[in-house]
Amino acid sequence: MKRKALDVAKFGGTENLGKATYNNYEHEISNIETQSKTKLEDDVGHGGAAIIRRFSFGMNAESFKEKPPTKQELFNYHIKGIEIMLWRDGMKIMTEVQPRIMLEEKKMQYHIFVGARPQKGFILREAPQTLKEVARN
Repeated sequence: MKRKALDVAKFGGTENLGKATYNNYEHEISNIETQSKTKLEDDVGHGGAAIIRRFSFGMNAESFKEKPPTKQELFNYHIKGIEIMLWRDGMKIMTEVQPRIMLEEKKMQYHIFVGARPQKGFILREAPQTLKEVARN
């Protein structure tokens, strides 16, 4: 079975905030926003359950300085392990939701966020919540 490769999401609505220097390397700083047509208070929670999972990894400082990988390269390196971890929990990746990657260079780590859903025959252990319910907690 040939799989379609997942692409790491490319954000729109970015605002360039300037540049910063960290460990003698100059980085650009941006603010990223997304707009939704659905207001938080209007979320009634329809459709199937969607789970957002975060996977955190440490950076190899020498490798990142020598040849900084792209977000797509980081994702491609970890996709098999992420799929196995989700499979163990009875879930699979939602291919219609593009993964996101967040770098935390000060902490020397990065996070990969993926959308997931239960596999057929598996039941969620937690009760699904709407965005409104999540925001209240």
